[in-house]
Amino acid sequence: MQNEHAKELRKILSETSFLTLPGVYDCLSAKIAEEAGFQALFLSGGALAYSVLGRPDFGFLSLAEFGTAIQHIVSSVHAPLIADADNGFGNAIQAANTGAMYEQLGAAGLQIDDKVLPANHPAKNEIIDWGLMGPKIKAVRTAVSDDFVIIYRTCAELYDFGVDEAIRRINLAKECGADYAYVDGIKSVENLEKISREAKIPLMVNLNEKGFVGGLPTEQVKALNYCIGLFPISAMLAAAQGMIDVLGALAEQGTTLTVRDKMTNPPTKIHRMMGQFSLVEKYTPYYNE
Repeated sequence: MQNEHAKELRKILSETSFLTLPGVYDCLSAKIAEEAGFQALFLSGGALAYSVLGRPDFGFLSLAEFGTAIQHIVSSVHAPLIADADNGFGNAIQAANTGAMYEQLGAAGLQIDDKVLPANHPAKNEIIDWGLMGPKIKAVRTAVSDDFVIIYRTCAELYDFGVDEAIRRINLAKECGADYAYVDGIKSVENLEKISREAKIPLMVNLNEKGFVGGLPTEQVKALNYCIGLFPISAMLAAAQGMIDVLGALAEQGTTLTVRDKMTNPPTKIHRMMGQFSLVEKYTPYYNE
């Protein structure tokens, strides 16, 4: 199986010491990210849940909804896309199907995690037993091409199972076929450094603005040999704040005159980004014949 998107992502990763990876959730955010100069994109499950379902990231999204988003985004940008796959949508058999489907739809890679979805108890944070998680990663690896990138995310540190358990899991993930891994919920510089020292797999780091590591200077993180810096919901948060400001003003004042500096101006910038003018120019001759 040939996957040109995955080949391109592999090339980017091999040539870049630290890849900044922005989270996107629809074609507009993907196009804006690509135009900003990002070489690769990440489909954020959290941002997708907020924008598509209006619900929190509690596993409400289905495989079909992720698939639709992947298909739309891949068709609208050239930058390779890594897509969130939650915990694979089931056991190893379902995880393999997820990987194969993502690749068929044009994704260059996926992120799979060990969070229990749905949780057995709504107030309890749980992670999947490694005896069940390892086979999922192995199954995805066998179901996709060699170029397809697999990123494993462990919630062991996030859910207080300990940094040692998190490190154990990411190292086992490499043996199962993962290409990169990250420990979510890192709570101290000491643990950030410990993970860097003891990891046997290339590392991604979550730079989500609400987390501890997101508050550190990026250069400090780069110095610890992390390979990918993920900003999963930055675009969604920025878009939400813009809509809050503009729509709030419109509701109160009945006009957007006071907030037009928060809007894309002129609107033709978005029209151009969507290809409106090029399409009109391309097909107008057919109407003039």
